[in-house]
Amino acid sequence: VKGWIDDEGQSTQRIYDVAGTLDQRASVNLDTCEPGGEVDHRELCSVWRDPDFDPSKRALYYLRAIENPTCRYSHRACLSLDPIDRPEACGDERFPSTIQERAWSSPIWYTPSS
Repeated sequence: VKGWIDDEGQSTQRIYDVAGTLDQRASVNLDTCEPGGEVDHRELCSVWRDPDFDPSKRALYYLRAIENPTCRYSHRACLSLDPIDRPEACGDERFPSTIQERAWSSPIWYTPSS
């Protein structure tokens, strides 16, 4: 993610896909909690250069990562029980069965040399 102040003084940001994409169609099998779909990135590593870099303007950069969906802890707990012993909450759709963890880095601040 790149952030900067535009020529009108407005805070602006732009998201660049550097490694992987949001449309991978990754999934999780809710009967087993095994990952499914397109799960082809076990590790991501990339070098990126800002295509719109202007050395005369301040900017900040940080990384955001979104994990493929995984089973929520409560769903795993329900699966560990015999179906007849599962509490009513195990079938309650108000409690999501999956989660997607997110992470972000500390920002890198760019200040032009005076």
